[in-house]
Formats: sequence, structure tokens, C-alpha cells
Amino acid sequence: MANLFHVMGIAVPMLLQGLGYTVVVSLVGIIASLIFGSVLALMCICENSFLRGIAGVYIKIFRCTPFMVQVYLAYYVPPAFGIKIPALAVGIIILSLYAASYAAVIFESGIKSVNKGQSEAATAMNIPWFKMIRRILVPQIYGIILPPLTELFLQTVKDSSMLSVITVAELTMMTNKAIGVTFNPVGVYLCTAVFYWTLNLCIEFTSKHFEKKSFKFYV
Repeated sequence: MANLFHVMGIAVPMLLQGLGYTVVVSLVGIIASLIFGSVLALMCICENSFLRGIAGVYIKIFRCTPFMVQVYLAYYVPPAFGIKIPALAVGIIILSLYAASYAAVIFESGIKSVNKGQSEAATAMNIPWFKMIRRILVPQIYGIILPPLTELFLQTVKDSSMLSVITVAELTMMTNKAIGVTFNPVGVYLCTAVFYWTLNLCIEFTSKHFEKKSFKFYV
């Protein structure tokens, strides 16, 4: 028991440092993916076939290739052309782009679930397109897209662990460093699992809170 406390005393500060990076990378990645994903979704449903084609190709590329491969390409290809980007920035960018492809599909599905007659009626009433999206479509799809978006947020946090392969000092990388110092992989991995579990539990509870508030609001 004394040895376990000794290991925790060494490992926990290192893991907390990694947890901070994981929170930052995941939070920025989630916010950016929501913004970019919503733009992609609007491109998917617009009447311009060129924009639809671009969005469709983007989504298929990012959804149909392993995230690990994308991480390696994003980190090693730019330097080959003389472009040097810090590992943390690369991690945030590629995580955002990857999550955006899934967010786009969620948004698109939610928008398409709304009766098309409502958008046609809004057009007939000369309601601006963005105002129609914000005031008519979004309130109706909010409860539909929130559960899959929550799953995406949870997955984004877990995917951030792969950024350790490009030296981003997030939780998984600091776990490996802590193991190298303490030589106690079991204790360190248990702490890491607790940190990931706690972080994702906070996301899940927050999502449930907003889901209940939206349900009460619309009922």
C-alpha cells in the first residue's frame, strides 16, 4: 500500500499535466468540428452540386481512412514541403477535421429529418435562409442530434489519445512517461483510466442536462 501511494505521488502530477492537454485538445477539437461540421452539412444540402460534391468527398475521405493514418500524414507530410507546424497544432487541426466529418453527417441527418414543407413555407414567406436554419430547423433537430453528438464528443476525447504518437503531451503520452519513471504500469494505467472515465462522464452528464432542459422547453 505504501508503494502504491508512492507511485501515485509521482504519477498523478504527470497525469494531471497530460489531462490538461487532453482537455484543451478535445475541447478545441469539439468546438471546431461543430463549426466546420455545420458548414459541411449546409454544403451537403445546398442546391449547388459543386459544393455538395466537395463536402461529400471530404466526408468520405475522413470517415473511410483510419484516424491514426491521418495523424501521421498531417504530422510528416508538411515538413516534406518545408512547412513546420508544432505537434500540438497538428493534433488539434487533424482531430477537428476528423470529428467534423462525423458532425456533418449528424447535422445533415437532423436537418433532413424535418419536413421539407417547412423550409418551403419559410421560403414562400421570404424568411432569410440563415434565419430559417436558426429559428425553424435548429430548434426542431436539437433533441435529435444531441445524443449522437454526445457520442461524437466522447469518441473525440478517446481519439485524442492517438496524438501521443506525434509527441503531443496529452494524457496517454504522460502515462507512458509516468510508467517509465515509476515502473508500475498497472497503477498508472488505472489512474489514467479513471481520468478518462471522469472526463467522459462530465461530458455525458452535461449532455443529459441540456437534453432534459431542451425537452422541458419544447414540451
